[in-house]
Amino acid sequence: MVNVSLERLQFEARRAAGWTTTALGFTIPIWVVADSILIVLLVICWFAGGAWKERLRRITTNPVAVSVLLLFGWLLLGTLWGGGSAQERALGIKKYADLLIIPVLISMAMTVQERNRALVALAAALLLTLFLSFGLSVGGSLPLGEPTGCSQLNSCVFKKHTTHNVMMAFGALLFAVFSWKSHDRWMRWGWGGAAVLAVSNVFLMVQGRTGYVVLAGLAMLVFHVRFGWRGMLAALMVLCVVFSSVYQVSSSFRQRVDVTTAGITQWNPKVAVVEDSIGWRLEYAYHTAKIIQDHPLVGVGTGGYVQAYRTRTEQAGLDVPPHPHNQYLFIMAQVGIGGLGLLLWLFVQQWRMTTLAGDTATGLLARGVIVAIAVTCFFQPALNDHTEKLFYCLFSGLMCSGNDLQGETKT
Repeated sequence: MVNVSLERLQFEARRAAGWTTTALGFTIPIWVVADSILIVLLVICWFAGGAWKERLRRITTNPVAVSVLLLFGWLLLGTLWGGGSAQERALGIKKYADLLIIPVLISMAMTVQERNRALVALAAALLLTLFLSFGLSVGGSLPLGEPTGCSQLNSCVFKKHTTHNVMMAFGALLFAVFSWKSHDRWMRWGWGGAAVLAVSNVFLMVQGRTGYVVLAGLAMLVFHVRFGWRGMLAALMVLCVVFSSVYQVSSSFRQRVDVTTAGITQWNPKVAVVEDSIGWRLEYAYHTAKIIQDHPLVGVGTGGYVQAYRTRTEQAGLDVPPHPHNQYLFIMAQVGIGGLGLLLWLFVQQWRMTTLAGDTATGLLARGVIVAIAVTCFFQPALNDHTEKLFYCLFSGLMCSGNDLQGETKT
């Protein structure tokens, strides 16, 4: 009787975990508080699910799960050295703790149906975001007000413009894949239209420059999957045409490009006063590179970046950033070249696992997750930013889970 009750509990916990990932797919682009609650629920379901021996086997035999644990383990060891306070070290490792969602999901062998439900939930959330963004761009208002920095001329909703555009860029790929896989003509046209609107939203309505580059990277991925390496050249040509056209049509896009160009050309590392975001980013990258140069092997420790940056720049009186707006530089500064190598190794292992996908669409989306986060890491600390990090961890775990990417993606 006890065994039957325990098995029932484990079964219900596992089923609840599947629906929790579906809910996370919907809340990640729109609601931070719900994300936190759902993650706690997922952890509870994981502990209640039992079958520890089998879960351990799934983790130890999955190269992505092993790579995540190696990376997190190295970051955890990084709290043992450096100049950061105990609070800074604890906060530093806490920001990377969500990476453990990936082996958690892999250990539970999430099914194809659960993965597809989460993708549909994500699509629904991004469609809602797209609808509200278009409404805001034509003079409407949001029921709960606009986030800081969002307006009719920068119509991001729920999240800051950088995050909005990264998510919407992936949304364009997701809508396009749904259109491709749909057998109903009206559904095909509907999803295709949503993909076009998502692209226009990224380029014409929201000022997140990272999203421009992510969208370009995803476009090159699609052309590569469809046409091989020759498709990469075709994608570059198409992107040049699109870029030139949008530059001429959109004053907002043109302004962002001009500001970026001016910031890069005018920046001088010998001048301490910086007055634009591009100059700040270049300033942060410059001093972070110097920190890496001084501590190339093991860095300044997890949580030690702020103290190291402050020590280096205190005589110049510069502002001290929490990060250098670049995940690759950030992780090298914290835990050295080994940390960067482990992060890149994780991406490589994920890419290899996409070859196990049961169909081209699933493999394309799995690679799209990698491309989106890998590109974002050049411009943001993507593994520290709440939305981008959870998006990556959830769908990496689902895409690389125990049922081994087999089966058709149905929308």
